[in-house]
Amino acid sequence: MSVSIKSTARTGSAAVMTSLLDELYALTYAADRPDLADRLVHARARVNDPTLRIVVTGQTGQGMSSLVDAIAGAPVTSEGAERSLPVLVSHSATPYSRPSTSQTSRIEVGVPNPLLAQGVTLIDAPGIYGADTAAAATVLELVASADAVLFVSDASQEYTAPEVEFIGQLRQLCPTVVGVVTKIDLYERWSDIQRANRAHLDTAGLDIPLLPVSAMLAQAAQADQDTNLTVESGVPQLVDFLRQHVIANANAVLRASVINDIQIITDQLMMTATAELEALRDPTQGTALVEELQRAVAASNLLRAQSARWQLVLGDGIVELIAEVEHDLRHRLRGVVREAEADIMKSDPAPRWDAFDTWLQGRIAQSVQANFVLAHARANELAERVADQFAAQSVRAIPQLHLDDPSAALAEVQALEDLESRKAALGQLLLNTIRGSYGGILMVGVLTSVAGLALLNPWSIGAGVLLGANTFWEERKARTARRQSEAKVAVARLMDDVLFQVGDESKYRLREVHRTLRDHFTEIASEMARSADDALRAAQEASYAHSSARDAQAVKAQASLGQLHQLRARAATLHYAAR
Repeated sequence: MSVSIKSTARTGSAAVMTSLLDELYALTYAADRPDLADRLVHARARVNDPTLRIVVTGQTGQGMSSLVDAIAGAPVTSEGAERSLPVLVSHSATPYSRPSTSQTSRIEVGVPNPLLAQGVTLIDAPGIYGADTAAAATVLELVASADAVLFVSDASQEYTAPEVEFIGQLRQLCPTVVGVVTKIDLYERWSDIQRANRAHLDTAGLDIPLLPVSAMLAQAAQADQDTNLTVESGVPQLVDFLRQHVIANANAVLRASVINDIQIITDQLMMTATAELEALRDPTQGTALVEELQRAVAASNLLRAQSARWQLVLGDGIVELIAEVEHDLRHRLRGVVREAEADIMKSDPAPRWDAFDTWLQGRIAQSVQANFVLAHARANELAERVADQFAAQSVRAIPQLHLDDPSAALAEVQALEDLESRKAALGQLLLNTIRGSYGGILMVGVLTSVAGLALLNPWSIGAGVLLGANTFWEERKARTARRQSEAKVAVARLMDDVLFQVGDESKYRLREVHRTLRDHFTEIASEMARSADDALRAAQEASYAHSSARDAQAVKAQASLGQLHQLRARAATLHYAAR
């Protein structure tokens, strides 16, 4: 059944791409290749909806929401104060605001803005504060599917070690990360902070741009219509940077993707047309041509077999990936256990158990998030290695992999157990002290009574005080030791639960990655096998065609081949098309 692709009026390279895809779609439909036509439908959908997601993140109080307001030119995130949900800001001729629902779990805002009109969606992520690992996990999930990230830090102080580490994680999930130094109007020495931040990034091997901005100056400039103040705010420079680098790079990636799809599909269609044309032009070479195509069919069928090289690379790679991710998680959690035990042994854990619990939960979540980043990066590397196995066939199409919020894996983990010995009353300690004191008084008092002294005398009282104090300190030491031992057991149990829950969830998600890659590359192998089969069938039919029909069929095959060559040539010019 025919599936139509509706044209929309577009300009620049988008119009060229949609035109090429429409023409190629007609050829694939005429060639009875719905599998290739489906790929063109998806490619055209990407061109018609080139949404560019830019995530704005940073520590709480650094001015992320104000920065989003300044870029959008309107107070779009004010309702998001004291929130834990992301705010998505996109272009709309008519401003609107949609609150979160149980299905969306986000706030959506639309405003008229020239930058957003270019397909940009700004995502104001929840601010991260200390051990607020839920917010950090939400940010990592957003970044994993983002096209660019703005990491915001104000000019009051230089980057801290956790911030640099977090930027490194962002860079692993998204290759385009931009540092933004905010509130430069409040701190005269903001340039020194910017240089210090650059030094920290260089030391960590993170080559990202750093741009100074003042949202407050931008707001004042907008109110006063002051052009000089607008430039001084740094917001126009940031917007220009996003246009020239982020948006331009995204357009280049989109064009490269469309060119790749066109080349892959035209290659497969040209295989059939070329085989038919050669068989029609020189029937004497038909036998040799058929034999060559039969070898091509056998090679294509081998790609679909369980023993195909890419299948082996994928199978071995996913096993190694699961093992590496599991080992990394265990290694990180063992480090957390060592830190926790060292902290427990410093003093009695009971009085600070709540604070220790908060710290431990934060360290566990940080480890799980770092493990999530590793899994995401390694999964994409595996996809690249599998795609390399198709390089000889000029096919390189890699699916987008998505790993969900890592904090979800911790949802089923039980809380850290409370210390039973923590509940012991102070009266028990005093009672044991009195017993020790009473024993000292009685023992020395009996001995001194031989010398004619009373049971209660200075010597017996002194002995009671000394033994009572000794009992108090020994009991306190013993109680601390029991609590420390109990605390270690509680930590060990918690870590076992974390390993069980997170490890199981991690394996499930990596198996999902395996299925995604397997289905994707199996589909590609099937397309190639179908193309080889069609080419063989066309050559065989052409070999047996009647001489009177050869010329007409050759003209038709030549015309089809010419159209495909022309499409490839036009696709090659997309790199220079108007943006």
